[in-house]
Amino acid sequence: MFEEERKLSSVDIIVSQSDLDGFIIYANPIFYKIAGYSSAKLIGENHNIIRHPDMPKAIFKILWERLKNREDVYCFIKNKATNNKFYWVFAYIRPSFNKDKTVRNYISTRRAISNKARDIIEPLYKQMLSIEKENGVEASEELFKKFMEQNRHKNQLDNEIIHNIQY
Repeated sequence: MFEEERKLSSVDIIVSQSDLDGFIIYANPIFYKIAGYSSAKLIGENHNIIRHPDMPKAIFKILWERLKNREDVYCFIKNKATNNKFYWVFAYIRPSFNKDKTVRNYISTRRAISNKARDIIEPLYKQMLSIEKENGVEASEELFKKFMEQNRHKNQLDNEIIHNIQY
């Protein structure tokens, strides 16, 4: 279905903001270019408009749980673009706060995924997706947690593990 890959260059940085429910309120020009959408098609849409079917639901479950807990998140995401194209990103997503410390929105910056990270993450996500189809999201999430534990050095936080996989 989505067979042709669009690759981000080493200088491309995709930036977007979404509201508390994941609806896009800002996107930079490189986002439009890579995803293949106009601003009229993206602004006001839920971020899942670009969710690729190869992405395990467990990854988004974990991502949203962390964001709702006011935590920053590093993760790897395969997105779909227009015209049956896709692209991989290394994403950093964080809450943006109001003066009264309430969460205003979420800001996401995305770069090209490294070859090293893709070699590790792509088979993991395929395995997670297969488990989700057979045993549900919770079983897939357990596999991801085991993967993180196996890659943890000393008292590393999850974001540090993901960062180390990228670099």
